[in-house]
Amino acid sequence: MTTRFDLQKAYLRKQEELLAKLNLPSGFFDHPTAKGDAVEANWCAMLQEFLPRRYGVGPIFAVDCHGQQSEQIDLAVYDCQYAPLFFSSPTGVLVVPAESIYAVFEVKPRIDKDYVYYAGKKAASVRALHRTSAEIQHAGGTYAPQDPDSKPILGGILAATSSWVDLEGKAATKALSNAPDGRHLDIGIALDALAFDRDVASGVLSYSPADTQLIWFALHLFQKLQSLGTALAIALDDYERALY
Repeated sequence: MTTRFDLQKAYLRKQEELLAKLNLPSGFFDHPTAKGDAVEANWCAMLQEFLPRRYGVGPIFAVDCHGQQSEQIDLAVYDCQYAPLFFSSPTGVLVVPAESIYAVFEVKPRIDKDYVYYAGKKAASVRALHRTSAEIQHAGGTYAPQDPDSKPILGGILAATSSWVDLEGKAATKALSNAPDGRHLDIGIALDALAFDRDVASGVLSYSPADTQLIWFALHLFQKLQSLGTALAIALDDYERALY
């Protein structure tokens, strides 16, 4: 005999828990005056609460084997099972190999045209880095190196509110859909409005149902991370060359 599990209720309860990680009141979505409070919210703790432990979350610089470095990223999702976290910056921000980066986010007070462009520029600084790929030994033999392009680095924006009255409207859709090569955003959220997800293949945008934006965002982010599989195996010989 089985009993019914109320998935919708469970999802909304999880959303309340995630909101708590962001230090936001449970009635946030019903109180527009709370806009902006999320600017200083703890996005890192929220994502760590939701994502499996295989993912590291936090501010980073990305670096490649040629010594090229990205701009500082507010919050990245990176591999913490196989990635050597070589260094930290003087401010304590991790320096992570580009091969180990799954997603990069900018944390902003609101979503608007300028912040979307800025977040895309930050993502592009990571995507432009050279990524290596090494063979992987397994019980049955060897997996060949993977094409780094088969594992695109996700870009996104995390915000308290939206400057657009309608995130599904023409102006917002144009800004989110027509970014230059390498500067596109794949996923994002305005906490008081809705979340969006851009299909990697088609570029088509989808949006969260009413009052579900945080749990919808978290589920769609995890789905995108799942589709990327395991991070690239780093060709450490390429990094070692910097010693000589």
